[in-house]
Amino acid sequence: MWNSNRIRPPLVSVVLLAAGLLAPTQAQAWQTDGWSEEGLERVEDELDRLGTAAFVLVTDGRTIMSHGRVDQPFRMHSIRKSLLSALIGIAASEGEMNLEATLGSLGINDKGLLTPREEAATVRHLLASRSGIYHPAASETDEARDERPSRGSHEPGNHWYYNNWDFNALGTIYGSARGQTVGDAFRDRIAIPIAMQDFDVDRDFEYHHEPHLSRHPSYRFRLSARDLVRFGSLFLNQGEWNGRQLVPTDWVSRSTSTITPLDSEGTKGGYGLMWWTTGPNDSSLPAGSYTASGAGGQRLTVLPSIGSVVVHLMDTDGEARIGTGRYDALLRLLMLARVDAGPGR
Repeated sequence: MWNSNRIRPPLVSVVLLAAGLLAPTQAQAWQTDGWSEEGLERVEDELDRLGTAAFVLVTDGRTIMSHGRVDQPFRMHSIRKSLLSALIGIAASEGEMNLEATLGSLGINDKGLLTPREEAATVRHLLASRSGIYHPAASETDEARDERPSRGSHEPGNHWYYNNWDFNALGTIYGSARGQTVGDAFRDRIAIPIAMQDFDVDRDFEYHHEPHLSRHPSYRFRLSARDLVRFGSLFLNQGEWNGRQLVPTDWVSRSTSTITPLDSEGTKGGYGLMWWTTGPNDSSLPAGSYTASGAGGQRLTVLPSIGSVVVHLMDTDGEARIGTGRYDALLRLLMLARVDAGPGR
């Protein structure tokens, strides 16, 4: 079934987004502007094999393909971190947060107390997952717990470790600076301005406390694919929406640029400020791409060089899950559907 719904192209008014974007459908829909219909059919077949709950592809403001329950909010898992990163960028630009402030100056501590060296970590260190604070954290996976370095083994700023403690403490710092919950701030500063259709903060946001581990809760979101593609389109559009600069342009660039190169290909070739970046030597994916990644196959990938946003969600309330390798393979299969047969335009 062909779909004529549109997001306006970057740097053009997006006022029509509120009406009809990605109207909910169980049917698959795509337009072949710049894409091969045969290639998209192969992608659809793969989505069926993976058990994908919702998938959206948008290029140059046009909905190319939508699949599954695009209007249903699903658990975001660690995509939450990229959502908070955007809020912190706004707060920093408005003088509400100082990225060079130390945890000691902010009064941030935890069970068993932080050491003076740990208290010297800055907000910027936490954003880059380089705090050097290896304290137990809420919503930490078994794998992360097993890989966590020992306390005091690294100076702040000197070592990258994907650290839920950093991300959770940032939620505490942000909430204190704003005087409101992360969920309420997301509703007010992002969801309402970009006309999200399905996000209900009372239903789709919560803090998860594990006080036996840490004072800092994790912050949990549910979003629909059609709302998440709006968030990705906001970043594709350099933080501008309908003529309003919602997220500072320089923050979009800084947060999605590689700070820590990682020894891997695909969508996790590097890390920025709570965003994953594509490695520079991976010719199978468009250069400059970046991803918000959540456990089980929750992904938002922005591909600026081809003006595209991809959202992939699994229903992780059940048993359906995929890992990074299978998502990256899906994304590469999608890139093969480009009419120019390559990751560039």
